[in-house]
Amino acid sequence: MAYYVYEELHVECTYHYAGDDELFSRNILSLSCLLVLIAVIPFVSAPSKFESIELLENGGFEEGMSGWRGFSYCDQLPREGVVTEYLAHSGRCSLYTLCGTGGEHCYGVGGGATQEIRLNQRSSNLTLQFSVYIFGTSQVNAWIDIALIADFWVSQTKKTLIYYVAWTENTAIYRDYPLPKMTSENVKNILIHGIESDEWNNVRRDVYEDLRQTYPSISASSIERGSITLLAVTFQRLTSVPAGAFWDDISITCTVTSALETEPEPSPTTPTTSPTPKPEPTSTSASKPSYSCIIATAAYGSELAPEVAYMRHVRDDMLGSNEVGRMLVDAWNTFYYSWSPPIAECLANSETLRAVFRASLMPLSAIVHSSALIYTEVASIDPSIASIVAFIFAAVTSTMTYAVIPPVLLQSILKKRLRSRAELDL
Repeated sequence: MAYYVYEELHVECTYHYAGDDELFSRNILSLSCLLVLIAVIPFVSAPSKFESIELLENGGFEEGMSGWRGFSYCDQLPREGVVTEYLAHSGRCSLYTLCGTGGEHCYGVGGGATQEIRLNQRSSNLTLQFSVYIFGTSQVNAWIDIALIADFWVSQTKKTLIYYVAWTENTAIYRDYPLPKMTSENVKNILIHGIESDEWNNVRRDVYEDLRQTYPSISASSIERGSITLLAVTFQRLTSVPAGAFWDDISITCTVTSALETEPEPSPTTPTTSPTPKPEPTSTSASKPSYSCIIATAAYGSELAPEVAYMRHVRDDMLGSNEVGRMLVDAWNTFYYSWSPPIAECLANSETLRAVFRASLMPLSAIVHSSALIYTEVASIDPSIASIVAFIFAAVTSTMTYAVIPPVLLQSILKKRLRSRAELDL
């Protein structure tokens, strides 16, 4: 008799526990659906939040010098950049910049072309691409500089990036600029190694990352305007063949992260400033290390991928745009980079793993978009509070998505299978 009573109690308790497990599983499933719904809201409410915009006009020179202004390095010896059909990387035309000869009374002789650009206040992910064909010189030459100069104005202060494709180690491209292997407070020299003479070379740079590595306090949204200058110059009389460069497919794009219909699209304008402005030389300043999203970068194959650039933009330009937010972001970076490099290294060596991680990062991308929307809504009240709220939301939802829900669901599935086997055995 006692045996049957025990058996009935055992069966009753088993059903009771099974009912609790099923209720718990349903609650976890409901929570998962809620998180997915929250993550989808930004895509439904702001479908035009993420679009790439070309800032330069006529970068292929198919319309002649439209949008560009030619200039001579030395007024006494005209060497303005001109459009030619003699050689082109794509299309029919390119820009021809020639160093030339002479220059007894000039610091250097040469010329090029320049164009001013204006940026949207909510832009990010500045990407520069260009094709260049240098001739008449090796890449490191005693008397010739060939470079693309990118100037950016932030609160009336000009910050300059000089992308050298050929350079003179002991002569600055402008008299008051630092030597090619040096950097000043307002001028950053970047030597593009591997450029071959007498053939087309394609260059792609993350301009925003180049700026942040040198000027960590600058955000893309703080840049008011800029200019792109293509220049070839020699510092000594040439007695044999001329030297210079052909330029083609010049492009600088930004990502606009607000609804496009509420913000006018940036349009290039004709430059009105002098092509040879010279900042006062200052000592080199140490820069704060720049953090990229290395797992996402490894998964998508490039830090220039739109998904990676957007994550970095939300982290640095939104959540990290104020003192409180920077403290939170710095704390996260310290934790994240304590364990993420080995994972990124494994991803870099396996295309299969990269594909798996790209799929697994889709929820994170949705969480980042939701955090951006939360920050935008709360920032009108207080940017610091907005950073805290958006950071907490991202931390909680990411933890639930990647650390809590998967193991709980897995445990629930395993328990169901074990119960099913036990019932079959009975």
